[in-house]
Amino acid sequence: MRRTLIPWLLAILPTLLWAHPEWKEASCIGVIDEKNAFALTVKFDVPSFLIGQLPKDAPIKDLDALMFTPGRLASSVEPGRRQFLAGLRLEADGRPMTWTLQSFPTAEQILALSARQGEADRYPVMMNAKFTATIPAGTHKLVLRFPEALGTVFTNLRKGMEFQTVMAVSKNEPGEFQIGDGPAPGDDQTVFTLLADGFGHVIPEGWDHCLFMLAMFLGATSLQQALGRSLVFTLGHSLTLSAVAVGWIGNPGAWIEPFIALTIGLGALMAYRGNATNRQMLVVPAVFGLVHGLGFAAAVAERLKDWDTGSIVRILVGFNVGVELAQMAVILASAALLWLILRAGLNETKVRRTLCLTIATAGFAVMAWRVAGIAGLV
Repeated sequence: MRRTLIPWLLAILPTLLWAHPEWKEASCIGVIDEKNAFALTVKFDVPSFLIGQLPKDAPIKDLDALMFTPGRLASSVEPGRRQFLAGLRLEADGRPMTWTLQSFPTAEQILALSARQGEADRYPVMMNAKFTATIPAGTHKLVLRFPEALGTVFTNLRKGMEFQTVMAVSKNEPGEFQIGDGPAPGDDQTVFTLLADGFGHVIPEGWDHCLFMLAMFLGATSLQQALGRSLVFTLGHSLTLSAVAVGWIGNPGAWIEPFIALTIGLGALMAYRGNATNRQMLVVPAVFGLVHGLGFAAAVAERLKDWDTGSIVRILVGFNVGVELAQMAVILASAALLWLILRAGLNETKVRRTLCLTIATAGFAVMAWRVAGIAGLV
């Protein structure tokens, strides 16, 4: 494992050393007037967005290449404008709305502001993009999504003097804003929404969740056994997710993410060693499921806080069924892929052990990366 980990660390070291030194989170102000006109102003680090990187991850050499290579910045602005508009999504009570772009930073404005900031502080270049939309009268809830390359966007949205919400809208997670007093969503809508969310939290968003399922599959002796472990894992994370949703325990913080990565590494390492009993390999996904449930809770509990207990139970069932369906899809796809690999004449034991060792290394490396992120080292 040491031989695998050292080259990986050497590969990412240059990125750590040359990453964006003074990055800032994006912010947003949205105002809805008495005529239901929605004006949105997003302030963000333009150069990092144009190279498709989160501000904290944007390498200085890539930013310099964008800014100082003749013609490159000018040619990047229009694709960036289209990408921003495509990634900015708005729903009013579940209905998609259309944005109109009012202004977006030009190449000349970006270079001018960077120059005024001086050589030592030329990054980030925080500038505004402005958009408008018309909200249907009587709208109760808005769902707002930002382009992934913005990362977390601190959003302040208000409607007159009646409704105002300040929220950190995370990458890949929609921001939900209540702008009217309306009835609770119908059971059929919420269950369907949470089922889709449950599936989406694994495929395509939960790549780490998929790795854990792959490790459980590789450590199983049959497809039936792997599916059984998936079900036990779902029961485990259902417990902690439900406990957070009904308020028995508080929402987890960022610390849960390194622990999730740790479960991936340990699960894959146990599958690699192959000396655990079937009972142990049922206990492991159950216990690790408790940890993963805390990771799910941060996204889901906020959506459940204003609903009654009966609705929460039905919604959690929908979400967990969605998660289980996605896990089954991962396991079945893994089984099909392994079958194709073995058809090529490769040794099954070697293939399984190689994949397990790769997943274990990735899990421990991601854990170290997330710990460093929480500590402010990256």
